[in-house]
Amino acid sequence: MRQPKHGVSVELPAAFTDFMRDVHQRVADGDKAATTIESSDLLQCDRVYGGLYDSAKRRYGFRYFHTDEHTRDFDLHLDDISAIATGSTTHLNLWQCKKGCGCLHASENSYCTHCDSIRHFDDYESRLRIHEPHADDNTRKLMANLRKVGLAILDYHHEHDHFPPHTTHDDSGSRLHSWRSLILPHLGEDAIFDMIAFDQPWDSECNRKVWNHRPSAYSSDDRDVPLTQIVAVVGSETIWPNSQHRAWSEIKTGTSHTIAAVRSNRLTTNWMQPLDSDIDATVNDFQENDQMLAVFVDGHVETFRDVSKERFRELFFI
Repeated sequence: MRQPKHGVSVELPAAFTDFMRDVHQRVADGDKAATTIESSDLLQCDRVYGGLYDSAKRRYGFRYFHTDEHTRDFDLHLDDISAIATGSTTHLNLWQCKKGCGCLHASENSYCTHCDSIRHFDDYESRLRIHEPHADDNTRKLMANLRKVGLAILDYHHEHDHFPPHTTHDDSGSRLHSWRSLILPHLGEDAIFDMIAFDQPWDSECNRKVWNHRPSAYSSDDRDVPLTQIVAVVGSETIWPNSQHRAWSEIKTGTSHTIAAVRSNRLTTNWMQPLDSDIDATVNDFQENDQMLAVFVDGHVETFRDVSKERFRELFFI
């Protein structure tokens, strides 16, 4: 069961109201940027992001960051945006977890990254920024899996007050285990986690027995067990530095603008192996294949196609 929520009337933050005025004006002017989800023109405010997710019903999804950790999600009809922009609506009814975590949600059944287990996430929780109207079933499955991984990374941070290291080391500095193994409990894979001997290398005789227990979130139809294409992008200015771990507060570019992990097109690795990519290799992979799936630090998933390699590179920096 997800954490129960109760309805609350919320006064709209000034930054969000100003943002809605701009969105409303863009729609009135016929600007396509206001009707295209993920439009960079709609991301001008570093504390609000979102866009159109249902053109037929004229519904928009937005997320407002009230603090570094607490969010407010809004599911709005175009008429709602108009009412906010003109000042006739100053409050909206949202849903708050009864645990009082501080996050506010658009629906009573919304997933809360603070209070709900990753086990309670499903692909229906996709309207805000996973919208991919032309994706086939396999792509949707891959996006859902990647989002689960992103939420598990968040869940790890909430428990440990920092993101997982991309690899663990023994006393001599040799690599032992991947972050993909460290987040298993947050993927609901406690049984697999308990099989791993974390004091031994990932490829020890004991740990080799776990290879074929690949978690479903790391799977894809075109890669056999124990392989995965979900990798971190390691670098001194990413959330995966080489010799330490990052905290949420270190991300200055905004969690909705910083990539956490990608589904590589050309790098395939054993899911337990502490092997990942770097920025140059990932950008080259994207450029060669003209597309890439990525999950951001805030948990949303995007399919990258028509962006420059320079812009794509920027999204890895904190």
